[in-house]
Amino acid sequence: MGIVERLSQIVSPERVSTHPDQLSVVSQDESTLEGVIPRAVVWATSSDEISRIVVACRESKTPLTTRGAGSALEGSTIPLAEGIVLDLSRMTRVLDFWPEDLQVRVEPGIIYDHLNLKLKDEGLFFPPAPGGSGDIATVGGMVSTNASGIYSVKYGATREYVLALEIITGTGEIITLGNRSVKRSSGYNLIDLMAGSEGTLAVISAVTLKLAGLPEGRLQTAYRFDDEISAARAVSEMCRYGLDLAAVEFLDRALVQALNQLKDYGLDEVPCLFLEFHGPQPVLQSNSELAESICNDLGGSKLVLADGQRPWEIRHFATDAVKHRKPGYAIIRNDVAFPISALPEIVAYCHELGNEHGLLIHAFGHVGLGLLHALILADRGDPDQWRRANEVSDMIIKKTLRRGGTISGEHGIGLGHKNLFEMEHGPAVALMRGIKNQFDPDHILNPGKIFDL
Repeated sequence: MGIVERLSQIVSPERVSTHPDQLSVVSQDESTLEGVIPRAVVWATSSDEISRIVVACRESKTPLTTRGAGSALEGSTIPLAEGIVLDLSRMTRVLDFWPEDLQVRVEPGIIYDHLNLKLKDEGLFFPPAPGGSGDIATVGGMVSTNASGIYSVKYGATREYVLALEIITGTGEIITLGNRSVKRSSGYNLIDLMAGSEGTLAVISAVTLKLAGLPEGRLQTAYRFDDEISAARAVSEMCRYGLDLAAVEFLDRALVQALNQLKDYGLDEVPCLFLEFHGPQPVLQSNSELAESICNDLGGSKLVLADGQRPWEIRHFATDAVKHRKPGYAIIRNDVAFPISALPEIVAYCHELGNEHGLLIHAFGHVGLGLLHALILADRGDPDQWRRANEVSDMIIKKTLRRGGTISGEHGIGLGHKNLFEMEHGPAVALMRGIKNQFDPDHILNPGKIFDL
């Protein structure tokens, strides 16, 4: 019996498909990497089904790639041609809710915004806020990449909210990691190992999260600057002074131009910072006054948005604006992270490289975390330009590593930056390979991602 037929016996036949249209959908993610058509896609709706699917794939030596919304940005959900895609987008239930403990247990396919909508009535929320993709990003996917977002500067990334996981290893075994205690010193921290593993160690079938209370008050503001370096220095100074920022987003001149082109916002085409503070009114006021003083000292001034415009609604369209800026061009992306003091230097380096190589680079991101997206537009049809753009992306990453930074602050490695992974981690990669062998001895789970075995 073939693997497709066996999967049809594990789940109902209508939840297994080899239809070309459906295979095309699951062949790619939101990266600009080439998609791969798999053998089939199967939709699971329970831990038991996932376990049996994994066992079937293990016994037939069939690669298995887990997928949620397909919003990954580094190719981590691109399957293999002979493989199966395990789609968990139908596993969207809230399994348990303990509002008095600020905790919730959910299935991996629940979408971030949908979860927070359910939590709002209890005055709670799950904070990481994955940038402009909260309306499509799933909780399971956020755990798999340790996603962060606009509020992570205050509240932290996804990993810091995961209390327990139900996982299915590469042998099909169902295991619970962690518990509902928020403080523990018992054994190895396998939960943090799973967060960021991009589906290479196990399939996540349930997630227990701790939550935060909705803030008493919010204050949003924005500042414009004459140049990118001054804006970057302002962020570094705010962090040095210990300003209690809930969010701080940097947009360079090129991105503001792209946003105006896409949505006709009428923004002054200069670098800017979007800020948000949380807390009681006196705290909001004192923090905003200190932020204004720092920005003014570095040549910044208040950015007044038109009626109805909100900073985070504008920021939401950042990637779409870059994507549509030059029809026919594709994005080469990175999401480097580094010590906050390096922000002005890294921003300057991105723009120097763009000018030197004749490439359009858009630099923006959750800079309060020392995290920067540098999106490069290039023409795939021009081999020389495409090569130069990829080389420039690698140069930005290598510069970041020399400054004590990392290849990826939130998107993961996937297929996108495997070539530089050992440069960052060195001999530790051998330990990671050993861990992979323990969880997935037959190497069926998302093979070829992060590093090669």
